[in-house]
Amino acid sequence: MKIIDAIVNKLDVFNDSQCSRFRAIESHKMLAAWVLALAAIITLGFCFHGQHIVFSGIAEASETTISVQEAVEVVKIHVVPGQEVKEGDTLVELSRPDLALRMNELIRELDAIEGRGSLNTAGIDQKVAEVQAALTVKRNTVNFEIEKLQMQYQQNRELAGKLKSLPAGSLSAVDSNDGLLVSIRNLQKELKVAEDGAASQIRLLRGSQGLEKTNSAAEAQALHREMDMLKEQQKELTIISKADWVVANVEVRDGEKVSSFNPLLTLTRKSPSLVRGYINEKVYSKIKVGDDVEIIEGNGEKVIGSIIGMSSRIVPFPLRLLKMPDMPMYGREVSIRVPEQNSMLLGERVSISELSGLKKILKGSNGGNR
Repeated sequence: MKIIDAIVNKLDVFNDSQCSRFRAIESHKMLAAWVLALAAIITLGFCFHGQHIVFSGIAEASETTISVQEAVEVVKIHVVPGQEVKEGDTLVELSRPDLALRMNELIRELDAIEGRGSLNTAGIDQKVAEVQAALTVKRNTVNFEIEKLQMQYQQNRELAGKLKSLPAGSLSAVDSNDGLLVSIRNLQKELKVAEDGAASQIRLLRGSQGLEKTNSAAEAQALHREMDMLKEQQKELTIISKADWVVANVEVRDGEKVSSFNPLLTLTRKSPSLVRGYINEKVYSKIKVGDDVEIIEGNGEKVIGSIIGMSSRIVPFPLRLLKMPDMPMYGREVSIRVPEQNSMLLGERVSISELSGLKKILKGSNGGNR
């Protein structure tokens, strides 16, 4: 019986030690759970700690002003303020009286060059014909004289042959020293000189004709280049839209004369593409160029924008952004690019908020996946 009681006591001791061990394990598990929960709370607190920066801004759109470099006259305005225009639509037609005048002068100069070239060619051809005619007269005259002398010489030989008193070898001596033969040879040389001189004159005239044509062609080519440039300027007087815009302002009227570089039209985008924000000078250092921010529209919709610029000096806030007009505020101007597909109105006041820590993490992970 005593043995049984001893065994039971040992079993009770073993059970108590095992239960203590289990309770110790459970307490360690609970402690670990509490530590993990506390770490999660600290992490979330780190993500959402501190002051959340919120500031105001005004929705704007990129604008372009249309002007020309020369004084012009407005022929016709094809658009009105508020009208949406597509790429390729005609906006305004202009005219430049000085341009039309110069184009007419160029046409007259080109006609004059062409006419002068024709006249010069005709004059040179006439001079060549005169030289050739003079050569023909000279040739006929000299040939006629040569024929006369040859006939006279032949008659003299015949007479000399009938005279028996002359020795047979004396005819050759007479021929070599006969004045008629000398005159014939001189006339033949004179004709050769006249032909060579006429040929030289004709070559010079033809060469001057080619030089005149070359000079005229170069002058006409320069005038044609100027004409092409003026035609391009003439095309630019019809102003075409190069993208989709909305007409913001029309600064001129039909028939009005406009000085150089004066604005004709102002075009803007249909939806705001830029938000001009103003952040208080006490907290501006907490954001920087390249940060993403959340734009909260008046209807509650939100879009993500990116800071593309910050002013280098402190400026006063616009009056409409002041809570109390009599108490001015100062800070830095912040330029934020927003997607063009948005429901904001031009000039709408919006709220700008830095992204929370969780949103930054989610956005970074999405960017990494892309």
